[in-house]
Order: sequence, then C-alpha cells, then structure tokens
Amino acid sequence: MGEITYEVRGFLTVRRDSWRVPLSGSLTVHAEPGPGPFTGDLVLRPSSISRGILGVRIVRATVQIVPGSAVTGQIGPDGQLSATVTVDATITSARAAGWSLTSGDACRTATQAVVPLRSRPGFQLEQGGRLTGRYDRPPFTGCGWLTPVVNLLAAGPGNAAVIDLIPRTPHPGSVAPGSRPDAP
Repeated sequence: MGEITYEVRGFLTVRRDSWRVPLSGSLTVHAEPGPGPFTGDLVLRPSSISRGILGVRIVRATVQIVPGSAVTGQIGPDGQLSATVTVDATITSARAAGWSLTSGDACRTATQAVVPLRSRPGFQLEQGGRLTGRYDRPPFTGCGWLTPVVNLLAAGPGNAAVIDLIPRTPHPGSVAPGSRPDAP
C-alpha cells in the first residue's frame, strides 16, 4: 500500500458563510494506485476567527477541529474522489471586547459532525487537488451561559468544507515545487 502526505489548507463555513474557520494541517493517505478504497490520517491545527466593526476586533475565538475517525473514501473509475470524516469542534477560547468568555475544552459539539467530501472527476492522488462538501454542524454543549448563543451562531445545516490537498511526499518522476527538472 502506498502513502502520500498532503499539506491541508482550506476553510469551513459557519452558518452559510457568515463566518469562516480556516483549516491548516496535514493528511496522510494510504492507498493503492488507481481506482479503489483509501484511508487517511487527518491532523488539523487550531484556528482563530474574529469579527469586528469598523476594523476593530470585537469577538475573537480559537477553534480546534479534531477528527473522530480516520478519513475513509473511494476513488472511482472516473477519478472522482469521495471521502468521509467525522469531526468534533471545540471552542478552546473566546473573547469579546477584551473579556474572556470561555476557555478550556468544555465548549464542544455534542456529537461528531459527519463531513462528506468530493473532488471533481479526474482527481489524481499524487497531484492533490480540491475537495468540497456540505454538512450539518451539531449543537454545542458545555459553553455555560454562552451555549444558546453559540448554537444560534454556529450549529445547524448548510455548512461547507473546502479543502486543498497539496502533496508533500515526493514521488518518482515528480519535480518539487519551485525546482527545475533540468537543474544539476
């Protein structure tokens, strides 16, 4: 079985684009060449989001998205990749107008979100590419008096995931980005 590691860049929308949670991290995919099943290990770094008025940040939060399962998927005969991952979201800190609203790992989704992802036909594992999907974000729990507000702002249907996979693992015959194939 082959292994390819990608840099992950992208974002999740919250409540139909009103907020975007940036995503960065890595994905290591275990797969055979060509069409067929694969699995992957996703690791995401904490993300910061903020909202402001007239350029002044009013609300700032740090969110940690943690996979609850391995990424599982299939590459079809037409090269379309389809995958699923379950994730938990934790708001590890939140501040408004300089005041701490929550910290720690208690403010989190009550259940895992199931995030389906798809590529366009012609996806090639060794080249990476864009994956997109829509999912429902479960309600949050453990946020204290903020729980109803967090759920009003963040929980519900219509959320999008957009992920770009940029290969990190060199492959035979490939050229590293920024290098010249004819350079000595």
